[in-house]
Amino acid sequence: MQFDTFVFSSLILISFATNAVAQFQYISPVPGSTYHNPETNIILKNGELIERESLHPSLLTVTGSLSGEHSCRIILSSDGRTILIYPLEKFVEGERVEVQVADGFRKLNGSVITGTDFHFDIHPFYSPADRASIRSARDYARKLEWNDAGIDGSVINGGVRDLCSMPAYTITATGNELKQDVFYYNFRGGDGCFGKSIISNTGDSIYSTFDGERGIGFTINKNGYLTYYDYVDSCFDMMDSSYNVVKQYFMGNGYRADEHEFQVYPDGKSLLMCYDTHPNLDLSYLGGLDTVDVIGCVVQQLDADQNVIFEWRTWDHMVYADAIAWAYDDIAQGNPVFDWIHANSMELDTDGNLLLSSRHLCEITKIDFSTGDMMWRMGGDNNQFTFVNDPDPSHFSGQHDFRRLPNGNYTLFNNGNNVTPNVSSAKEYQLDQVNKVATMVWKYKHPMVGTANVFGPAMGSVQRLSNGNTFINWGLLSSNIPQVPRFSEVDSAGNIVWEFNFNSEYYIVYRAHKFDWNRCAPVVDSMIQLDYISADSAVLTWNAPNFNSSYVFQYKLASSASWISIPVVSNSVSLANLQPDSTYAYRVQSICTSVQDSSNYSAIDSFNTLATHVAFGSGQFNTVSIYPNPANSTLNVEFGMPQADQVTLLLSDMLGMMRLVEKVSAQPGMNQLQFNIERLPAGIYMLSIRSACFTYRKQMEIR
Repeated sequence: MQFDTFVFSSLILISFATNAVAQFQYISPVPGSTYHNPETNIILKNGELIERESLHPSLLTVTGSLSGEHSCRIILSSDGRTILIYPLEKFVEGERVEVQVADGFRKLNGSVITGTDFHFDIHPFYSPADRASIRSARDYARKLEWNDAGIDGSVINGGVRDLCSMPAYTITATGNELKQDVFYYNFRGGDGCFGKSIISNTGDSIYSTFDGERGIGFTINKNGYLTYYDYVDSCFDMMDSSYNVVKQYFMGNGYRADEHEFQVYPDGKSLLMCYDTHPNLDLSYLGGLDTVDVIGCVVQQLDADQNVIFEWRTWDHMVYADAIAWAYDDIAQGNPVFDWIHANSMELDTDGNLLLSSRHLCEITKIDFSTGDMMWRMGGDNNQFTFVNDPDPSHFSGQHDFRRLPNGNYTLFNNGNNVTPNVSSAKEYQLDQVNKVATMVWKYKHPMVGTANVFGPAMGSVQRLSNGNTFINWGLLSSNIPQVPRFSEVDSAGNIVWEFNFNSEYYIVYRAHKFDWNRCAPVVDSMIQLDYISADSAVLTWNAPNFNSSYVFQYKLASSASWISIPVVSNSVSLANLQPDSTYAYRVQSICTSVQDSSNYSAIDSFNTLATHVAFGSGQFNTVSIYPNPANSTLNVEFGMPQADQVTLLLSDMLGMMRLVEKVSAQPGMNQLQFNIERLPAGIYMLSIRSACFTYRKQMEIR
């Protein structure tokens, strides 16, 4: 079957289904779509807040044509608007899945949501040979990217481990640069050494570690933590400022995350993407082979619990002819792999929708997070924008790193592939998204180095700095001479104020950034716990970041202007001689002797002393029982109460993120509670039980 025809037919099916699914703004998998993994979940969005109690499994029927009817678990995502349906057993390759949702799910306002029926197909059965072909297709696509720069990535210093060390480099500076630290992940190519590095503005090494695991991104992410790609587990690792891995982020629905982009936000939501390959597709009708491994793209948004709450796939929205001519030519040349999209960056726009950069489309695509629809397309063969003040015929080609600026404009790294002359540039556009006008307001291309243009046919990044300068990484350079710069910082007038060169020609960097790096980790605010309280004393503890050698604990009466400071050598403090029935404010500062630094204070929090001298603390309550520990799917909590009271149970991970909050009316004597925790990631957690008269804390593990 002609695949472009299939995509077009799918879009028609979606159109016809609009009235039937009108109560749901967004459905995943897209009705009528195909090539899904057996592990896929089902996502329904109405656009309104949903009543959790109305999500009865009896209103849902999910049936596979080969696997039969599936039992499902239905949960409501933390945003309160997204219904997530998880079959308890995987689907079967090659089957059609029918989904029937009866009337009965309710909005929070009480109105009933009209049900819907739809179907989707699981990808065909893949033999071991097919799966081997899928694995090799990604390597083939990577080699093609290296070849764009005239480099055979399979042979350059391949496997040479004795050179795995910090490469030599040269920095030149004028003093007008932003004096912050530089973050990058350099690699030598092929199977050579990969190194995560932080250096100071003057070139002093702050942190470096080397491996052969092909990570290409090392940055401070949106939530303030360090992240990089983990090639072994096909995920992104997150490190704290002590360089300890504290969490891993995986894609859902059977996909393995790609290395090009990962965003994680303070609220715990994250964006991941993958290159999704399907083998043996017939492209003979396009002048290609009748067995081609085609690489598409899948984008996912996950909530703080790593549930997939949004999924967008090129298979559902684009056709092969969308690829730009120089990428589309791969088909006509008889290549066995077609890297159709080659997405390389994701960014949230000011309205909360997604901006996707795709190198082989030469396109920026805006995607509606509410519906999954493409809102507009800029660049490439499907361009909808009028370009103003941009004389370049293609405007941008093979671009990377499309980013939104605080001033409302957008930057990108224009690689300039298959354009004469071969030269790369950094560009800034002002976008009128209503009238679809893109006005170029700033551009920078590097002066020639000798007789060579600075041309990075692949990779590259652009960062607008806080002082108005622009930090540019030139990517995979085609001019393999040390004099060609790898990173340049330029001011708004285009003057070079800082520049970095590797002294060896074969070191490459996918992205590089400047950040103000705080190496002394502050105490996570939510991990400071009140362990004991009486009328005149209190005990507080907190989780200790690894580099911290000591602390300064400050407290005061809330009404006082002066803080009382106590040097503390451990992660606990005992306070005495407090006033009864009073509110005290407190905060903690980390001291890191090893790096001769100190952190900011934690956010100011408070506690109240008791009005009487009856004290309740964790040491006085022996009737608290938490089991099993480690736990898997169910957690049981039993505790004794001397009197009736309101009790709050809080379960937080080691980053201080609250994973479970329950408020109960406890009765005198023993109280028993049970919680479903099977959707929580494996790891170490802190369970707190709080009432007006006591606090109990215990560390536990979920496996």
